[in-house]
Amino acid sequence: MYDRILVPTDGSDQSAVVSQAFDLAELAGATVHALYVVDEKALNYQPSESGREETRSARREEGEDATRRIVEAGDDRGVEVVTAIEEGSPAETIVSYADEADADVLVMGTHGRSGVDRYVLGSVTEQVVRTSEVPVLTVNLARQRRAVRDDETAVERAREAVREEGHDVAGIPEDPYRESNTWIVRVRTDDGGAFNVHIDAASGEARVARIGGD
Repeated sequence: MYDRILVPTDGSDQSAVVSQAFDLAELAGATVHALYVVDEKALNYQPSESGREETRSARREEGEDATRRIVEAGDDRGVEVVTAIEEGSPAETIVSYADEADADVLVMGTHGRSGVDRYVLGSVTEQVVRTSEVPVLTVNLARQRRAVRDDETAVERAREAVREEGHDVAGIPEDPYRESNTWIVRVRTDDGGAFNVHIDAASGEARVARIGGD
C-alpha cells in the first residue's frame, strides 16, 4: 500500500495532519518523512549576507524544532519518522523531495502560517496538488476543531504557546488541571521563567502568564 509517507511542515500546529499521516503509517507499516522547507523568499528579503545567514539559521532552528515534534509524536505512536530540512521554493522543493524519496503519498494541511517572511501552507498545498505526480491527501485545517479534551493535549498546546512567546520549554513541573472550561498548565523554561498557560477547552486559544522565575 504505502511505504513512505511525506508530511511537509511549516512549524505551525498541524496535529490533525500528522495524526492522519500516522494513521496511514500504522495501517501500512510505512515510514513518515517530515520535511521543513526554508523558504528562499525569506532569505531574499534580507538586504545583507549577515541578515540572510541570521534568517537562515533561525528558520533551520524552527525546522529542527518542528520536525523533532513530529519525531516525538511518532515515538508515541510507534511510527518511524525520518526528518529533512531543505532550502528553496516550498512547493517545488516538496515535489522534488517526494520524487527523490520515492514517496507514495503526501499528507498536507490546507492552511498554515502566514506573514511577510513565511509561506502560507494552504497556498503551497494548492501548488503541490497541481504539480505532484505523487497522490496528495489534504486535510482541511480550517474545519478542524481545536478542542482540548485531555491533559496530554493541554500540555502540547501549552508547550506550543510558550514557544510562540520565544521561550524554550524546560519542563512541566506538575499535572495540568481544568477549571470549568479552562485548562491551566504550569510551564518552566530554560531561562528560569515560570508560566501559567490558560487554555480555552473549546477553542484551544491560549493565554500565557508569567508567574515568576528561579
